[in-house]
Amino acid sequence: MSVQIKVTGGPAGSGTTLVRDLHAWLQREDELRGRVRLRGEAPEPGQMGTVTELVLTAVSSGTVAALIASAQLWIKQRRADLSIVVRHPDGKEVEIDAQQIAGAEEFIRTVLRDADPAP
Repeated sequence: MSVQIKVTGGPAGSGTTLVRDLHAWLQREDELRGRVRLRGEAPEPGQMGTVTELVLTAVSSGTVAALIASAQLWIKQRRADLSIVVRHPDGKEVEIDAQQIAGAEEFIRTVLRDADPAP
């Protein structure tokens, strides 16, 4: 299973830069290294260029814990109005901002568990 990760907020026009920065940050985590990749989507009408997001593959309890811990530090160091949106393949999303990050790990675990069919 894989999940999509997007960054929202920040200064106008900084989306791609923020995603690339988060990608580089997450690649430093042993648990996430090699599991996070950049992905581009077709731009929406009126946009130029490509919208970039991250894809986290082979999601496990360890990768979720590493993602939340690392994302928490990344958001706090930016000191900006940023959010990270984690989307399950079935469309369920969790949006995390600096104020909500403390309870994010359990929330993401619940969404991912509820979205997976029982074995």
